[in-house]
Amino acid sequence: MLPAKKLFFWIVLLNVADEYLTVFATTREISFFKNANPAQETNSADPSEVTNVTSTFVCGSQCLAAFPSCTSYLHNSSTGLCIQASGPTSLVPQLHSGLGDLYVSCDTENGFYMHRYGDAVACVAVFFNPRRNFTLASSHCVQLGGYLPIIKTWEKLQLVTLAMENQSFWVGLDDMVEEGVYVWRDDGQVAFRSNATYTAAQMAKLEMDGLWDHPREPNNFADNEDCIQVKYSNTHSAFRLNDYKCYSRSRYACEMKIRFT
Repeated sequence: MLPAKKLFFWIVLLNVADEYLTVFATTREISFFKNANPAQETNSADPSEVTNVTSTFVCGSQCLAAFPSCTSYLHNSSTGLCIQASGPTSLVPQLHSGLGDLYVSCDTENGFYMHRYGDAVACVAVFFNPRRNFTLASSHCVQLGGYLPIIKTWEKLQLVTLAMENQSFWVGLDDMVEEGVYVWRDDGQVAFRSNATYTAAQMAKLEMDGLWDHPREPNNFADNEDCIQVKYSNTHSAFRLNDYKCYSRSRYACEMKIRFT
């Protein structure tokens, strides 16, 4: 897990430590994590610049005032530069220019915390008990403002697997609506689909090579496997993706979008 800079306020209660910053706004807790992923590409979001703000607390609270769903800000305690944004990627050029430190948020009220593995960064909460079937686990994540974890890269697979302490877990990918059409739970986009030329397993290899338990996965064994999990693979002696029965109960994690991974 990544360290964070913390700051607390209710009416105003302040506690600033060196490694983390947490903001309590009404009944919500938000943690801002320093320089979580400085290599990430940028987008066109417009930041808001404020100067002569020497306090990280003030910069963070001004960000929440400017953007109720504040996810990031850049601050330099020496120069007083404070740049606030609704999303962090617009602040990466300033970070690369050495103008200040970039703080990226993760809503920690319900057990979420920022995790990192290589270039992958994600705001994740883990749930070992009670185990839930795919639908109930997914619904719980939605209630918390997130979704079942999205695994598109090897580094993201390692990140969530380590957060889950090397236990099997559900992934936010399934073909429950239409057989052979696998859809991501975070944005509803199609990950891959079978067609007249290629099976689902062949398309999965094309789109997500190296992440699957076996070249024949997903195989919809016994016409009864529509939900994707991560499990230990005897083929690879490591954790990999596999399709499984949706009604089975499993440990799971929830991921919250930070618009940075």
